[in-house]
Amino acid sequence: MDESQNAASPQKFWAPPGAAADPAGAAEETWRRKLRRRLLVLLCAMCFTFAVTTWLLVRYENPLGSFPFSSGPASVVRAQLDALNRGDLRVAYDLFSPEYREKVPFDAFRELVITHRGMFRTHALRIGRDDESGGRAFLETHLLSEGGRRYVVRHTLVRINGRWWVDDLHWGDEPNEGRKLRA
Repeated sequence: MDESQNAASPQKFWAPPGAAADPAGAAEETWRRKLRRRLLVLLCAMCFTFAVTTWLLVRYENPLGSFPFSSGPASVVRAQLDALNRGDLRVAYDLFSPEYREKVPFDAFRELVITHRGMFRTHALRIGRDDESGGRAFLETHLLSEGGRRYVVRHTLVRINGRWWVDDLHWGDEPNEGRKLRA
């Protein structure tokens, strides 16, 4: 072959399987087009799977109780207890339902928290769902205070306009002192 002819047209070192020696490169172009199409289909399938998974996680609000970032009743309880732990009483009070806030004014709530400040400084927290039906949920929360005392809090939550609110709560000493909570 002529040297000038070899320099002008690069040699093919690899050709796709089944591609015949085509001077115009039509077989190679067809193979590349098929590869791009397959990659596009794979990308679309991945996007669809991601969208469906995200929708399921948002729609069912933590069905297994394993995601701490859900917007269900447990996250409202956790947010209220975190606000109480920080001493942010207004944020904690605003998580109560409108009916609860009508019955218990903020000043009475503030006095109660100040009087029992030791129980709101928690080291460990475990929230378990007791029951949920319709627009009502009942949760039992186990706390270990900074002073080492164990408490159990029974929360009643209501769902109003798609949002969970703390409607009632009862504090008490942990009945089973043998249960270990990690700090």
